Amino acid sequence: MNPEQNNNINNNNNTVSTNQANNSNILAGSPGVVVAPVGSLPVDASSADKGAVNGVSNINTPTVNSNTPTMTSPVTPPTPPVAPAVAPVATPPEKPKKKSHKAFVFIFFLLLIIGALSYYIYTDYRKDQARGECSPLVASDNSVRELDINSSIVQELYNKVKTNIREDLAYHNFDDVFKLYLAYRQIPHSDIYDSNCNLFDESVMSNFTCSSVPSFTPNAFKEESLQREVKKLFGESVEIPNQNIVLGNSCFGGYQYIAKRGEYVQGYCGSVPTTSYNVEKKLLSASVQGDTITIRENVRYYSAQGIDNDQLQNGVYVHTFKLDNHYHYAYVNRTIEGA
Repeated sequence: MNPEQNNNINNNNNTVSTNQANNSNILAGSPGVVVAPVGSLPVDASSADKGAVNGVSNINTPTVNSNTPTMTSPVTPPTPPVAPAVAPVATPPEKPKKKSHKAFVFIFFLLLIIGALSYYIYTDYRKDQARGECSPLVASDNSVRELDINSSIVQELYNKVKTNIREDLAYHNFDDVFKLYLAYRQIPHSDIYDSNCNLFDESVMSNFTCSSVPSFTPNAFKEESLQREVKKLFGESVEIPNQNIVLGNSCFGGYQYIAKRGEYVQGYCGSVPTTSYNVEKKLLSASVQGDTITIRENVRYYSAQGIDNDQLQNGVYVHTFKLDNHYHYAYVNRTIEGA
């Protein structure tokens, strides 16, 4: 063998060795897949998408004989990495709504209510003042001051107690019966209603009957309604027992008190003859001293038939009212001064 032939053999051996070395980097059973050299780098999951696996391989590739057929084994796909559990994102707490708007609305309605109450109290005060039930007239120096007789407070008080000639002829005493009659006159019409004659005793009230009159429907009112007006007219501390309301032998009043019903029931009265009289009444003056109002009224009776009635007294009638703890002017007394 000549030197040239030896060189060719050596070259062929070197070529085979080089090919074997290169084939050691080829993954067994996967022609054309390159195995990365051994290293400590972590596996890149994205490399699977690129057709190459960067990882450590312990497979030793045998020498491939060009004349031996290559056995191809199935490629095991790399296990996809498990994504780490993602902790649920905590929802931030809802911010409390601003309270400024609610506070504004609350303050607005509060002021509205206060304004309404103030207006109601003021108007109620003015009504009471117009009715003579409260007064700014009280003086601290106890001096006597004259009042306008046409003022609302004087007219209101006077209208509560003045009487006409028929009432004067029927009854002249300033007692409990007369006071109940005056209180009855103050009862509002809304507190008087149609009723019946049940338990009405016709024997205790002369000139009055009830059930014996056909188609007669009596009026009635509760005893509480009368007692309310008694206290308003004569004072909160005044107690007047319930009793029949009738002025003497007349048809004035004519309400029988029925305790079992708690009501005053009207009786029917026929005509009662009376003596004709005339009267002149004139409001002379009104004054206030401290918490007391005094109204003076000049009264003059005239007999149409020339017959004197000693029960009818001419003179100056003095009506006295005193302010009580509930800001009502209570009717205290009625006296007669000489003419």
